[in-house]
Amino acid sequence: MTKQPEKDFESKTQQIKLEEMPEVISLRRCQLIIVEGEGKGQKYTLTKNVTKIGKKEDNDLVISDNTVSRHHAEIEYKADSFLLRDLDSTNGTYVNGTRVKEVYLAPGDRIKIGRVLLEFSAFDERVKIEPYPKSEFGKLVGTSIKMRQIFTILERISPTLATVIIEGDTGTGKDLVAQAIHEHSTRKNQPFVVFDCSAVAPNLIESELFGHEKGAFTGAIRSRRGAFEEAKGGTIFLDEIGELSLDLQPKLLRALEQREIKRVGSNVPIKIDVRVICATNKNLKKEVEEGRFREDLYYRLSVVKIRLPSLAERPEDIEPLIERFLKTGKFNMLEGGRLKVTKVDDEAIKMLKRYTWPGNVRELLNVIERAVSFAEGDTLTKSHLDFVFSEMEQEEEYTERLVAPTDVPFKEAKQRLLDAFEKEYLIDLLKRNKYNISAAAREAKIDRKHIRNLLKKHNIEI
Repeated sequence: MTKQPEKDFESKTQQIKLEEMPEVISLRRCQLIIVEGEGKGQKYTLTKNVTKIGKKEDNDLVISDNTVSRHHAEIEYKADSFLLRDLDSTNGTYVNGTRVKEVYLAPGDRIKIGRVLLEFSAFDERVKIEPYPKSEFGKLVGTSIKMRQIFTILERISPTLATVIIEGDTGTGKDLVAQAIHEHSTRKNQPFVVFDCSAVAPNLIESELFGHEKGAFTGAIRSRRGAFEEAKGGTIFLDEIGELSLDLQPKLLRALEQREIKRVGSNVPIKIDVRVICATNKNLKKEVEEGRFREDLYYRLSVVKIRLPSLAERPEDIEPLIERFLKTGKFNMLEGGRLKVTKVDDEAIKMLKRYTWPGNVRELLNVIERAVSFAEGDTLTKSHLDFVFSEMEQEEEYTERLVAPTDVPFKEAKQRLLDAFEKEYLIDLLKRNKYNISAAAREAKIDRKHIRNLLKKHNIEI
């Protein structure tokens, strides 16, 4: 087996979590503690790809006990997990009372080697992280201390193979973090496959992730590769991992631990070589406590854990974000590559910094894009923003009115909602165009005949 440099190993085994003090993070480290027998109280932090245990002096953890073999066991850091392997010892190796040949360890596991009992544990070490010297990392932008510290973490862990979980509210840029990690990794020239766990029907997720064989289920007319196979050699980004059902979680855990999958309808294992990055807008630790997410899978995924701050927590980043949007957004491009809007006045900036941004960076982008469409010159002003926010308030009120009934069949509920939308949209459209059908048709970009049919359908007289 080819060993990786120790510095890579140390980076990979860190669980990184932003604390209340932005300059301090918590690093997750793993260690062995002798709780019974020779050397009781001794601690050994796992910092190598392979840790040898035995009574001979050339072992990493030397246990001077006659019941321990010269080379008794080893612990290998493998695919972001710790694999304990017995080395044909005389008295065997036991984990939680069961004799084992090979087993993946989890915090709290107790390992019996001869008369010596060890505990595999994890501990947090608080470390200061210096802010990244630049205000950009990949497509991410931020001048705030919090974001630049995240950039430092990303620079450190990107070249490793560590599994990463990204937590943060909707719209904070979790997908851009995943892209940045991939683009700064040794796999940057290999596939980057995105799989949204919330966007696939529950009965299809297993097939979409792991693939299926021909005839595995109704409609499986040919064999098909899943997302893990598509990402071979590269990175798979599992978005909204918190939405994965409990019955599928053990299958994902097995794929991550064994580094192999089985297509639906097949018993033949397929080896996979992928780096896994996950994202969620949920607090997975809380999901574990409430029984909606497996603790062993959570532990397996959170080798590196990063929480993205909301935009309200970093208002100083609003201005550089807007500059990036205006420079790169297609919505601001004129013929010849010229920019339509090149600046935002001070009053508009102050207004944007006072807003709470429930939709975070995604909402900021949406507001800027809409404001640019109303701008006549090269500057965005407060009046442009006033108009956009006014429109957004109207949309929120409209959305609140369109509540789908849940006490009727799905098709009927969907049709009722569609009918309500059509009627509301049509009435507002006609009012804005002073009931001129031709003008309304031009604005809505639909045929005049279609508008007349909708008027008839909804009994609207003009």
